[in-house]
Amino acid sequence: MPRLAQQLSDVAIRKAKPQAKSYTLASGKGLHLEVLPTGARQWLVRYRTPEGKQRTKIIGMYPDMGVADAHKAAADLHQQVRMGDAPVGLHDRIKAAAQALTQDQIEEQQRAKDAKEHSFTVVSDAWLESRKSEWATATYDKAAYIVRDRLQPFIGGLDVRTMASKDVVEVLRQMGTDAPSLAKKARQYLNGVVEYAIQRGMRGDDQVLRLRGVLPKNRGGHIPAITKVQGVGPLMRAILAYESRVTRGGLLLAAYTACRPGVVASAAWSEIDMERAEWTIPADKMKMGVEHVVSLPRQALAVLEEMRQYGGETYVFPGSQSNEHMHRDALSKALRTMGFKGQHATHGFRAMLRTVARERYKIDVDVLEAQLAHAKKDEVQAAYDRARFEDERRKVMQTWADFLHEQAGQKTVVEMRRA
Repeated sequence: MPRLAQQLSDVAIRKAKPQAKSYTLASGKGLHLEVLPTGARQWLVRYRTPEGKQRTKIIGMYPDMGVADAHKAAADLHQQVRMGDAPVGLHDRIKAAAQALTQDQIEEQQRAKDAKEHSFTVVSDAWLESRKSEWATATYDKAAYIVRDRLQPFIGGLDVRTMASKDVVEVLRQMGTDAPSLAKKARQYLNGVVEYAIQRGMRGDDQVLRLRGVLPKNRGGHIPAITKVQGVGPLMRAILAYESRVTRGGLLLAAYTACRPGVVASAAWSEIDMERAEWTIPADKMKMGVEHVVSLPRQALAVLEEMRQYGGETYVFPGSQSNEHMHRDALSKALRTMGFKGQHATHGFRAMLRTVARERYKIDVDVLEAQLAHAKKDEVQAAYDRARFEDERRKVMQTWADFLHEQAGQKTVVEMRRA
């Protein structure tokens, strides 16, 4: 007499590891557990039809269907066969449930599917992808951050076909309070996504967003920047005392070079030449799409030396995730935390150099413009500008870095760390 299979236990099932091919474990009375290569486990019942043919039915998935329920379902299936009824398995039940849906339910499911396909998250991702080839890397990264991190979490589920101005006003106003410069870009990107939807027939030609006047006007309408000498010292002292080494280093490099925040945050070691004291920023990171060479004063080199100890392998200022650089907004957030909200943003170091250095040291405006990368698109003239101003810029930026530390009451970064 053949040995009957023992009923499987939960312990035995959990010990069953997936293999390259599916295999089964018997649990008695025609019930088997099939272990798939994916790790999924499903209950099978093997039975014979009245004509004597062997068949198999899937009756459930483990652990949704436990051992006891699986044996009961197997017994019910054998009874159906004995009574001449067609046995009902898992897929039969799913099919029957789908057929049982009313027309209203089917239409509701279709509406939900359409709404998801036309959600702000899906459409804005498509818009970003459509602009990627047209934008510099830094521009795309900034747009992706604002759209995906500052907009999608709050309005991502809205249907772009029916999204109205009132649906996005509160999000913009809140962002305008926390980060005014990002809010202006967010408004611009919202209009871009809507225009993208209109051009693809998702909205009518007159279905534009009315967002003028939603954001509070900043005095002067410019990015906040300290442009008076008496404000430089308190700002630099606050930065030098900031707790986070990486964020502090990013702010100092922004101050010493007057480079754009996104370029500073994404600085890579491959771009830095410590011996020549130069930072070569690739064209795809630059707003004008032209490679930019930045002279590094001694204080900037000291910051980079410190980042060799605390920085990442690829990026000078690593982010919280591995293989990522610090986000540009971390710099402005730090300035707000220090109490400079509405007074100075990371981008404000550019205006500070342009104004204070011009007034205090009477620096040639063309030299300052070259340092700020307000460069010519013409490659020949861009190369000429570099050759003409390389020495002047090196001297100017060293003078500027010395001035910043003089205002902060410090001599060098190294001496400050030893104190």
